[in-house]
Amino acid sequence: MPLPVVRRPRRPGRTGGVVPACVLLVAGLAVSFLMAVTLAGAQGRQADERMDRHLEAVRAAVAGEAHRRAETLGHLAASVGVQEDLTAQDFEALTFRLAFRGMPGITDVGYVVSVSDARVQAVQRAWRRKGAANLSLRPVGTAEHRFVVLDRSLETASPALGSDLMAAREPSEALDAARAGGQVTASRAYVLLRDRMLPAARQQTSFLLVAPVYGAGDAPDAGLLRGWLVMGVRGGDFIDGTLRQVSQGRVNVTLSDVSVPGGERPMATVRAGEPLADARLHRETTMDVAGRTWRLQVDPTTGLASAAENRLHLVVLAGGAVISLLLAGLVLVLSTSRDRALAQVEQATAALKADIAERRRVEARLRERETELERFAAVAAHDLKSPLTVIAGYSELVEDHLADGAGEQVSGWLQRIRGGTGRMQRLIDDLLAYAGAGDASLEPAEVDLERLVADIVMDRTAHLRHDRPHIEIGRLPVVTADPARLRQVMDNLIGNAVKYVRHGTVAQIDISAERDGPMWRITVADHGIGIAPDQRDAVFAAFGRARGSEGYPGTGLGLAICRRIVDQHGGEIRAEENSGGGTRFVFTLPVVPGITGRDALTEDGTGGAGGGPGGGSDGGADGGPLYSAPGPDRR
Repeated sequence: MPLPVVRRPRRPGRTGGVVPACVLLVAGLAVSFLMAVTLAGAQGRQADERMDRHLEAVRAAVAGEAHRRAETLGHLAASVGVQEDLTAQDFEALTFRLAFRGMPGITDVGYVVSVSDARVQAVQRAWRRKGAANLSLRPVGTAEHRFVVLDRSLETASPALGSDLMAAREPSEALDAARAGGQVTASRAYVLLRDRMLPAARQQTSFLLVAPVYGAGDAPDAGLLRGWLVMGVRGGDFIDGTLRQVSQGRVNVTLSDVSVPGGERPMATVRAGEPLADARLHRETTMDVAGRTWRLQVDPTTGLASAAENRLHLVVLAGGAVISLLLAGLVLVLSTSRDRALAQVEQATAALKADIAERRRVEARLRERETELERFAAVAAHDLKSPLTVIAGYSELVEDHLADGAGEQVSGWLQRIRGGTGRMQRLIDDLLAYAGAGDASLEPAEVDLERLVADIVMDRTAHLRHDRPHIEIGRLPVVTADPARLRQVMDNLIGNAVKYVRHGTVAQIDISAERDGPMWRITVADHGIGIAPDQRDAVFAAFGRARGSEGYPGTGLGLAICRRIVDQHGGEIRAEENSGGGTRFVFTLPVVPGITGRDALTEDGTGGAGGGPGGGSDGGADGGPLYSAPGPDRR
């Protein structure tokens, strides 16, 4: 008889938990790595977008300021050409306001004439008789000379008067190019003749703007070249004054003259901070300035992104690795013994129950804290607005007290204080309105939409004396909605239509409503600056603003508030293109059965048998608008 086989209970293997722990560790590290890579990529894209925006802002600022100086010089050249017999006094009068244009970098503006070697003394005597008493021509060489015979210096001295621009190749080439092209031309970058006597540390690479001067009117030399107007511009002062506000401490900028292949000449550098060692974020572009090609190089500084942002993906990777190691160790420890694991499971179950109970207590405390935070928000808003009100009030008092004796600079400071205070007050109001729009409960009531719109239009236009908007209001129904919330929606839409118009034009607004099945469809159409098709959804996001609205005041919360309120009422809101130009904002509200009167509009927007209040006496027989706010032609 075979002996029975006695099987011993299999002891848990010592390596039984190693495989699951390793799998968990590898999976956790892989997920952490993917998260870190994704986050780093997102941060890189954000940095790229920031650099692209900075490059465009710098390019626009430099090109705009250079064009402004060239345009100013061209206008002065035309004014000089009108003079039949130009004198020093005439030149002083024509260039007098140049010092008040606020264009940094300009050293002087001079009038240059071409003189042969034999006529140097005769020309000197002639211009001295015309008022240039201190003129002393300083010829260079024996060929043609180009002398500065009149000069308006924006500095204390004018060593350029009487100098011969043939002494340097760059201004001579620019004079020839301006004569050949008949328009304002920039020279290559060089050190101005007047600056070459300065110490090397104070010399700046500069450029010269040249405009040809032609005879005009009935003068004998009408249409012929009389000479040139030249404007000296120091590159360092020009760039520093132009980009002081644009760079915002986030980018370093280098400007170079690359008009001549292989002859690049750095003109100026704006160092806004410590450079960020990331060649991928380097940006550069070229631009044409008065016939010359300039290159802009923009590099990031450490101010482009905070240190926390730069290291966030590393923190995520390290945190994920630590968590993965902890979990793997936990699995390994739990799987070393079945009995120990069961005991730990029981302990974990008890701990989980305690954790659930604790979580419930925490949730209760969180709800209490939420209530406290809501109260705190209201108190904080009040406490934030109170000092702003005090600042605004005292600013007005200071401005009134110093009204007669304050200079323009002090008045400008006070106006900036008041403007900044007003913007902060509006931002606080919009933030509170945005937060309240999604949390507060509705208090629906019957709202006469026609009367509500008329009140808003009166509030928006009563203070205007000029350029009053032209507002057409069609037949509007009585709807059921929260009156205060609905007023916020209509006030934001009408306010935007009044505000976002092209400068120099008057707002044209049409407000109408029609029945669309179980919904009212209410439309506010304008003829303003419009919204690009790809941004008509983005403008309803918090702080979302459309391209082209940068020059208009606003917080970017108005349309977000409108969407929250309309969503709460069970409707929808969208932006559409207006066939006459501009934008149509359309939102819907549910129709509440049982309401009679003007709310009984048919689906084509016309009134029923009752018309409006009072038997339809509010509108014209031809179905025209019920209300027309006066525009420029109705005052």
